[in-house]
Parts: sequence; C-alpha cells; structure tokens
Amino acid sequence: MVPRCIRSPLSSRSRRPAWLLAGALLLPLAGAGQQSPSAGDDPWSGTYDVTGLTVDQKSGDTRRIEGHVVLTRKGDKWAASSELATEYPSHGGPVHTDVIGQGDGVAKGDGLAGTAHTQLVIQTVPGVDTNFAYIPRVVGPRLVSNWTARLEKDGTLVVELSNVGEEGEEYTPTKTTLRGRRVRMPSEAQE
Repeated sequence: MVPRCIRSPLSSRSRRPAWLLAGALLLPLAGAGQQSPSAGDDPWSGTYDVTGLTVDQKSGDTRRIEGHVVLTRKGDKWAASSELATEYPSHGGPVHTDVIGQGDGVAKGDGLAGTAHTQLVIQTVPGVDTNFAYIPRVVGPRLVSNWTARLEKDGTLVVELSNVGEEGEEYTPTKTTLRGRRVRMPSEAQE
C-alpha cells in the first residue's frame, strides 16, 4: 500500500554545491555569442532552488519534490532544464527518485509557457541515493509535461506542470507545483 502523503526528507541537499557549480559554469556558455540581456530585460533567466508537491490525479496521493530549475533565454524563447528529487511510490514503499528534464518555452501574457520531457531515475536499494557508486538504478517512465511559469511580486518563481507518460509509457497523470527563489551566481557578485 502506498502512503497518502510522503514527508520524508530528500537527499538532494547533498548535491546542491555540485548543482550550483554546474549552473554557474553552464549559464555563461548558454549565451555565448549573444548579447546577454540585463535583469530588467529578462527577469526569468537564472537558477532557482525549488520545492513543491506532485499530486496523482487519479488517487489524490501527494509527494514532495525539490531541486533546481535553470531557465536560459535564447532569443525569444527560454530553455528550461531541471534536476529534481522525490520519493516515488512502489509496491515496496516509496523510493528515492531523480527527476531529470529539459524543455522550452515562450513568453505568454505575464509568464512563460512550454513543454518539457522528463526521465525518472529510480533507486533499487531503499534508503540509498541513486548517485551512490555501484548501486544499480532503474530508468522509470518518460514523461511529457505542459508547463507555465510566473514570477510573484517578491521574485518567487511558480511553475505549474501537467505530467503524462510519453506514448507507450505507463504513468498516472500528475500535476506538480514548484515554488522557488533565484540563486545568485558567483558571476553576478561582480555586477
């Protein structure tokens, strides 16, 4: 039986320094050869620490999800990438799962809207992180998500996703809401 609400802590905090370093190194490359817009021109681009909930649309079960979302402006579009972690339900109980995805979006009204493709990487040994050496992982269902993003007045990013399995995948549709703050990168400290 899968619990209705999972409240166990996630181990993604141990990977935070590596993620921040990767974001700091990759963001300048994403705009190489392009004039980078000022923050006033592009309030969206950056790395965000996010937390939220995923709700199973059939059962109503919820699970916590957290990690990082990176938005990068490319002309009149935005590339989105994410590395998130959750406790995915299984017959033996919830297991640590990395949720890794990429997508793109465009400006729509006061926000952004787009599509993302996500892969679940599920642990096979309960209680052990999926990145631990020599522990086999299982690649879970591939998902496609329609998403919207908005910025609240205090700068909080709110992302809402409707998730379904890609064609041929078994996955009960879910809705995810993420909220987070932009992370100041080392390159921005000089500005």
